[in-house]
Formats: sequence, C-alpha cells, structure tokens
Amino acid sequence: MAQVDPVFAQWLQSDALWAVATDATLLGRWGDKALTTERSTTIALRADAIAEGQRQLTFLGGPLAIEEHLLAGTWADRLGQVVTLAGLDLGYDAGLQVFIIGVRDERATGLSTVTVIRRL
Repeated sequence: MAQVDPVFAQWLQSDALWAVATDATLLGRWGDKALTTERSTTIALRADAIAEGQRQLTFLGGPLAIEEHLLAGTWADRLGQVVTLAGLDLGYDAGLQVFIIGVRDERATGLSTVTVIRRL
C-alpha cells in the first residue's frame, strides 16, 4: 500500500484552507478598527479564493450605506452573501450588488426585512 505524504494528509484533515487578502490603504485608514471578515466556502482552488478575497476588499473598501428593504420570499439562506438587487422600488434600476448583513423572514406574510450594505 502506498503511503500518503504527511503534509498532504494534514491538509486533507484540516477544517479549512485559508487565503488572506489585505489592503494596505484600508489598513492605514482604519488601523485597529479595520474590519476582519472570514468566509468558509466551497471554493476549491487557491487562486479562486484569492480572487474572492480581492472582490470583498473592493466591495467593502469604499464609502458604504446600510439600508433595509422589504422583499418577497425568504432570505435567511443568503445571509452573509453578496447578491444583486434590482427594481424601481429599491432605486437600483440597473441592479446593484449588496452585502446582506441581516434578515428577518416573516413566513406568514411571505416577506422578509433584509438589511444590506451597499457602496455609495
């Protein structure tokens, strides 16, 4: 029977693999108050994880607004995700990417109050 490389075996047993993305400008601006986020995903390739980290830095790096919207359906499964919302009622006519930070699903009415962060 072939032996498994010990480093590879340790990698297989790990809870997750990590890719870290940092932005020196944001770190300089916010210092100790800089937001650190961690996401556990099913991304398999390191290059894809690095690209996702950069995408999050780009999204969260500018001036942001926090908004609440009343939306149809249930949204709890999208908590912590970036989604594209569109609609005249929201003021996002062309569609806008938002980061979902809070959800209150009201199954009786079929509506949800969704709290989002968006770039200004």
